[in-house]
Amino acid sequence: MRISLFFLLVLLSFTSLNAQQQICGDQISKLLLEKKYPGVNAIIEHTFAKAQKEENLQRSSVVLKIPVVFHVVYNNDAQNISDQLIQEQIDILNEDFRRANANASETRDLFLPVAADAEIEFFLAGEDPEGSPSSGITRTETDITSFTNIDLAALFEAITECGFDLQDPEILACIFEFIGLDEGLDLDAMKFDESGGKDAWDTDRYMNVWVANLSIDAGGMESPFILGFAYPPMEAPNWPDGTLPENLEDVEGVVLHYQVVGRTNPNLGALAGINDQGRTAVHEVGHYLGLRHIWGDGDCTEDDGIDDTPAAGSNSQPTYDVPSCSDTHGKDSCENDMLPDMIENYMDYSVESCQNMFTIQQVDLMRNMLLGPRSGLLENTISSTNDITNIKLAVLPNPSTGLVQVSGTDHNIDIKVFSQAGQLIHNQTKANRSIDLSFLENGIYFLELSFEGFTEIHKLAIVK
Repeated sequence: MRISLFFLLVLLSFTSLNAQQQICGDQISKLLLEKKYPGVNAIIEHTFAKAQKEENLQRSSVVLKIPVVFHVVYNNDAQNISDQLIQEQIDILNEDFRRANANASETRDLFLPVAADAEIEFFLAGEDPEGSPSSGITRTETDITSFTNIDLAALFEAITECGFDLQDPEILACIFEFIGLDEGLDLDAMKFDESGGKDAWDTDRYMNVWVANLSIDAGGMESPFILGFAYPPMEAPNWPDGTLPENLEDVEGVVLHYQVVGRTNPNLGALAGINDQGRTAVHEVGHYLGLRHIWGDGDCTEDDGIDDTPAAGSNSQPTYDVPSCSDTHGKDSCENDMLPDMIENYMDYSVESCQNMFTIQQVDLMRNMLLGPRSGLLENTISSTNDITNIKLAVLPNPSTGLVQVSGTDHNIDIKVFSQAGQLIHNQTKANRSIDLSFLENGIYFLELSFEGFTEIHKLAIVK
């Protein structure tokens, strides 16, 4: 999650209205989630550790495609962002996750060996959960002026009492308890019709993105407070009933402040030059697919669990003056690791125009999450709104003992079979539509089915 500290800077110094600090609100969302559902953060840790240990013995070359629905929840015309801006945001996600971004060439030489194409793509869903044609965008007018409407005076009093470092989990918890936000702030209100928002589409089958106003009133001037947040995957097959949030399926997804969607957003205001490249969404989708901040939300003794991101003792968010990228290349908050901080990484807080890469191991973890707890997204074969074809394949029966039939085409099919860890274990070209996979052991597999430039991915359970 990203939070704008502009409101705090206004209180502390009136010398520069352009002084901005943006941090992701991941810590706030976890704090509130743990308060509401004790034990849930341990589940997140369990899922992360499981995905981290999966071995990709052979990297799959299959592109994993995620259907997306944008829910625009607006109180005025400015908040009701355009379809064009949303498509621009989809394009940015695809550029950055495929390492096709224009500034990929700006990755420093020492980090080029670990810079990776995630081979993950996003498209606006062409059908809603009932099977009706859709643009992949919903619009909901609301009476809620802001979904983070906080008493600024009480917040300033709490900060004065607890401390100014909102990146310190203990200080953050103190502030929330001091003003009762741990009981009264509902970050998920925009996700429900009954609280002025929009109910989610099936979160197993769609990546839901809510766009809403997350500002606060700073002395009569609206200032962005939270720029975005997302819950990471949670999977707990061995956890007792009642440990997972009861409404987990209703809240999973990404939330974005309306001013940071796309790179030509007319509402940027003071966020221009800092959060103006549409990469708040890239950062939050990284969280949605299991990634952590590269500094581990702590000092040099903390870690993000990813070996090919250098240790960092702090984030790279700007304070008052917005630095050039070259100005931040010298940042080395953990000198003992012999590497500078990776300000290029999308999971830092650096100026968005300086961000340009995910690492190989970050990509591996995100893909493992997609092939594991987020695998329902890959089963959703709904068409893109830009598709010109209407081909839909099916693999039956499913579950199967190994003999399957592919329906939906008369073509012979190229088939690749991947394990849940993304390992290619079978490759067959020009296969008949009746396919014998009885040699596979019991388990979950992913089938990449291709013919004449068309490709779909299907999950198959083998049960003998």
